[in-house]
Amino acid sequence: MAWDFVTFALVGLVVGAGAAMLLPRLFRAPRTLTVLTGVISALLIGGLTRIVLGADSLLASSLVALVGAGLLVSVLARPDQRSHPLHRAPRRPHHA
Repeated sequence: MAWDFVTFALVGLVVGAGAAMLLPRLFRAPRTLTVLTGVISALLIGGLTRIVLGADSLLASSLVALVGAGLLVSVLARPDQRSHPLHRAPRRPHHA
């Protein structure tokens, strides 16, 4: 049982640290927040999945924790919209 949660924590750590280190332009929040979001979300989602599926499903629970942590970490992504080629500056009213 304890190994399951260690596995979930490692999955979350990999997701959070990987996002913060590999895509720093997208994750402008502090790295600590990104990593903690990955770890905590993987622990919660993995724990809930383990309860629902049973104790014998470590692989399935880990995969669900991986996907869930990835989705929740992606909420923190804030791409720079000014660098997008289709982004246009907001129009300002012209005064006469």
